[in-house]
Amino acid sequence: MESPQPPTESPDSSDVPRESPRTILVQFVLFPLGVVLVGVAVFLLFGVLASEDHSIPEYVQEIRSGSSHGRWQAAYQLSKSLKRGEAKKYPDLSQDIAAIYVNARDDDPKIRRYLSMVLGTLGDKRSTSVLIDGLQDPDPETKIYALWALGEIKDPRAVDAISAQAGSPEADIRKTAVYALGQIGDARAIPVLVTALNDQTPDVRWNAALSLARLGDSRALGPVREMLDRKRLDAIPAFREDQKEDVMISAMSAYAKLAGAEARAEIDSIARSDRSLRVRGAAKEVLTQLP
Repeated sequence: MESPQPPTESPDSSDVPRESPRTILVQFVLFPLGVVLVGVAVFLLFGVLASEDHSIPEYVQEIRSGSSHGRWQAAYQLSKSLKRGEAKKYPDLSQDIAAIYVNARDDDPKIRRYLSMVLGTLGDKRSTSVLIDGLQDPDPETKIYALWALGEIKDPRAVDAISAQAGSPEADIRKTAVYALGQIGDARAIPVLVTALNDQTPDVRWNAALSLARLGDSRALGPVREMLDRKRLDAIPAFREDQKEDVMISAMSAYAKLAGAEARAEIDSIARSDRSLRVRGAAKEVLTQLP
């Protein structure tokens, strides 16, 4: 729900107007962006921390000991402002955040959601076990955040736990799980991803296909070409034009990787005739990379 920028993201639907992962397709492109956009919606609705910048230790202290409202706001602010390089100044930061994450199990779910984003941004494999435990959280949105973070950390030790979530009855959890497996890029995930190619939910199939394409598995070709079908995309209710463009741009790169020179004719047609200038431009770029 990258980028992803999820992706695309998610505070409680009961209290926040937002675009959640439930509404987003093709998480390789949209999931991380959605996380940011949802956070912005929450932030604007409930107010902000003091407008001046805070240091990382100040945010951590607020998350650890502030009010419930202040804690999740601080977690959000830290997730929004944190840069992985900057965190190198604080070698124990990921462990501090992981400890707070564990202790926040019974607190406002938004705290753990935003802390997952922080852990994903930090990319410290020492956080893997904590986030795997987070997959047992009863809150579906918190699971989605934990899956996204595990994908960002790219620790192969998480493959089995993420694969189990790919069988969830919740489509949002399934699609984030197959996205995360693609981010990790471990061949052990291939059977799970192949199974997901038959999912009844298009965005689960598409994320599985993109993940398989990253692993060089040609069984992704059918769903990838489905993502390039304008008529099919236009038939999806409430699917915005920018989302269709993101789907097609992601699919073109995957198609080119899997089909090589055989993709040239179809991508050339898109470059010449697609209604979107952005899609045509992306197609022309892909053509320069084909043999």
